[in-house]
Amino acid sequence: MKTQMTDPKRYLLRMVIILLVTFGILALLYQPLASAFMGNAVLNGVIIATALIGVAFIFRQTLRLVPEARWLNTVKSTHTLSRSAPRPVLLATVHAMLSASHEEQHLSALSLRSVLDGVAARLDEGREISRYFIGLLVFLGLLGTFWGLLQTIGSVSAVVGGLDMTSLDFDQLMSQLREGLDAPLSGMATAFSSSLFGLGASLVLGFLDLQLGQAMGRFFNEVEDWLSAFARFGDSAGTGTGNQALAQGLSEEGARAMISLSRAIEQAESGRASHHSQLAQLNSQLAVMNENMAREARLTDQLAQLTTRLEMLQQSLETQSKQQHASISAELKALSSAMVKLATKK
Repeated sequence: MKTQMTDPKRYLLRMVIILLVTFGILALLYQPLASAFMGNAVLNGVIIATALIGVAFIFRQTLRLVPEARWLNTVKSTHTLSRSAPRPVLLATVHAMLSASHEEQHLSALSLRSVLDGVAARLDEGREISRYFIGLLVFLGLLGTFWGLLQTIGSVSAVVGGLDMTSLDFDQLMSQLREGLDAPLSGMATAFSSSLFGLGASLVLGFLDLQLGQAMGRFFNEVEDWLSAFARFGDSAGTGTGNQALAQGLSEEGARAMISLSRAIEQAESGRASHHSQLAQLNSQLAVMNENMAREARLTDQLAQLTTRLEMLQQSLETQSKQQHASISAELKALSSAMVKLATKK
């Protein structure tokens, strides 16, 4: 077959476009994003560095397909294996199969299946790391969220416990409250900023991984189509009597049908497992969201209790002040009456 392989660089172009769009959005939102980044510069820096490493790895995995496609196009056009050309990495099993087929002039369907399984295993091996980077970004975002919420809850408890309710200086109490609320606000900044950067980076990296998966899937499908045609051509070129060739063709067709059925069953099972995994992830995310909402509700209750205590403290201070003024006024009146009596006696 003379059909050329699809150039993997077209998927690189899509990746570059989505990165340019992402950088454009980041440029438009630079000021708020910079403020959010300073909520916890260390953790957010780790998230951004992880995202950049993941982007570089996905681009590398996509670029690895370019020489493989070029090598296969050369084999298709020349129908020969060049001894001087560098051997492919992802298509190493295809290279070994073609070398053996040139010697034996025969390729069975079972050997074709094993060759394709080797290619698929090499392609999936690279994608596992990119998927890990996506999960790592989500984990870092949730880690920052929990870390910030723990800081907030602990700081609010410290503020409430550190208030001196016996002090009569209202200005001092308000100053202590203002100083104590800086730590809870810092914890909330850590929680929300890490979630923002972690989930946003995982979204971009997930789209790039999707393009990588499409490039690898297209590459594998084209390799499979070409090798399947090559296997049928090799089977028809075998030596032997007509009855032997017919019997061999029937066995090959039966093997192909069984392999197709097995692949369909495997795909159905993998799809079912993927759906179960997605449902499990969704349930875990919902549980995390419920827990976060419960913690926020507890924090709101604590803040309401703090406000109530401050109002009670203010009322107490006002009552004590009025009592002190009344007592001083009564004493002054008594002193004045005593002085008037003394002056009258004299």
